[in-house]
Amino acid sequence: MRASAQLSHAGWKAGGDCAKLKYRRFAELAARSAVDRPASQGPDHAAIRDVHRERPDLLKRGRRGISTEVELKLAASAADLPELKRALVEMAPTSAGSHSRLISTYYDTPDLALKRRGLSLRVREQSGRFIQTVKSGDLAGGDFLTRGEWEDELAESCPDPAAAQSGEHLPGGIAGVLQPLFATDVTRTTVAIEPAPATRIEAAIDQGEIRAADGGGTEPISEIELELKSGDAAALYDVALQLLEVASIRIEPRSKSERGYLLGEEGEAAPPVVHAESVALDQMMSVEAALQEIGRACLAHLLHNEAAALAMEPEGVHQMRVAVRRIRSAISAFKKLLPAADRRRVSRELAWLVDILGRARNLDVFGTDLLQPARAALSHEAGISDLAAALDRERKAAYKRIEWAILSKRHAAGMLRLSHWFEARGWRDGSAGRSALLTSPISELAPRLLDRRWRELRKRSKRFGRLTAPQRHKLRIAAKKLRYTMELLGSLFDQDELQEFMKRLKRLQDDLGYANDVRVAHDILPELCAGARHGPVTRAGARLLEWHEQALAKAERKLRQRLNRLNRAAPFWRERGTPDVRSERVGA
Repeated sequence: MRASAQLSHAGWKAGGDCAKLKYRRFAELAARSAVDRPASQGPDHAAIRDVHRERPDLLKRGRRGISTEVELKLAASAADLPELKRALVEMAPTSAGSHSRLISTYYDTPDLALKRRGLSLRVREQSGRFIQTVKSGDLAGGDFLTRGEWEDELAESCPDPAAAQSGEHLPGGIAGVLQPLFATDVTRTTVAIEPAPATRIEAAIDQGEIRAADGGGTEPISEIELELKSGDAAALYDVALQLLEVASIRIEPRSKSERGYLLGEEGEAAPPVVHAESVALDQMMSVEAALQEIGRACLAHLLHNEAAALAMEPEGVHQMRVAVRRIRSAISAFKKLLPAADRRRVSRELAWLVDILGRARNLDVFGTDLLQPARAALSHEAGISDLAAALDRERKAAYKRIEWAILSKRHAAGMLRLSHWFEARGWRDGSAGRSALLTSPISELAPRLLDRRWRELRKRSKRFGRLTAPQRHKLRIAAKKLRYTMELLGSLFDQDELQEFMKRLKRLQDDLGYANDVRVAHDILPELCAGARHGPVTRAGARLLEWHEQALAKAERKLRQRLNRLNRAAPFWRERGTPDVRSERVGA
């Protein structure tokens, strides 16, 4: 049932400019809020703009002059909140903190027009005043720290699409169709801390719940929000790392509104899978600013897929793995500009996670891309069902390990440290020469980075017909690194030329990937056979591999043709007329 249908079923009625509620408990939430002490003052917008001078993408997209919220959200268990609260109060010995109960109602149209535009609209009653807030930014976007925020004071609890500040950012034609979707009921403790001179952070400890409009679904809220009022955004991660020493916390990239929308979906909706988006880079952006934006985007991509991975969604695991590989590819591409010690530390932070995600991903691919396509042809094999059952057991074990990893203190600390490194541009401690290159325009360096990847791929593809399986695997890795680098730097180049080149590269990658999947299956099969009926399962596995080896042999000619087409492609990142030494045509 869609969210709009659920609202109708729950007894929503449109009345005037504001939807009325028949469900009494939810109506009470929408109409009242008990506030014990006044809330803190609004954000220091000048200081936040100063922070965003290091975020040229925001200015490039025309966001100058908007009110901006810079906030790090941390998930924590309800049992740990008192200890975390004490730790925050100790960071601010002059302030015991203020306490309030906040009840906010979130609105959208029946077809979720605001959600589709990456907007959220809420009305919160605060000390007898009604505050309407509109927030912008893709709910699964590439920067989980920063969102646009506009507020207006209203005369009543109904939303006003014509409000002076917030209303300007809402689409037209929604005044008569807005409906409440869900409400949040939160007890909040607010503490003002100053971790460093000229750095002010408002810490909010929230405990409560999100409640769906139909009165059915609820979602607990147990989190800490660290909102930057002035200073460097990297300080948010410094505070978070101190809190991690007190109790288990982890970055929560999802907003309350994003979690609330999930309650309106039918049944136990699986968390959404988030795919990588283009990184918005500017031609005159410095190299280090570009690296920072790439790091932010990759980390957001990774963190936004944790919920899907915890729900055993194979694509969520795949996207987490892609995000990690994109980070490693970026570090590799910029390696000559980065301190060696930093590169080794980042590699260690990510290597163990890659291994854990890789195990589950390999088993998923074995099931969906190898076993499933061949199962009908091998249905006569006595051990094929036992093979599938053994695979299912191994997959469940692999996903248990993923759950342990994502919820571990090691992963939480790693993500906080890596986020801090990108936010603080921690690579600046290098040599003077390295620093000079980091401050040069990314448009000057990007073609050289792509050229290096391109030369590596062509070197690996020589005498393709004679390459061994491990050598073809290295060619596949070279193709993947080129693709990731193209995706990360792609906004700097002509999009039509980029996509034409990318199309040829993806086709080659798919073919090489299939061959690698079969190679990996040779390693997986002995493990699957160990805990099953050894004879029948072993025979079924052998037939499965034979079936795919035959398919690979048939596709060999097409694979070589695609490699030749790619080698003939003109590198889009070069100036027209730049000479290019062609690699030899692929032969036997």
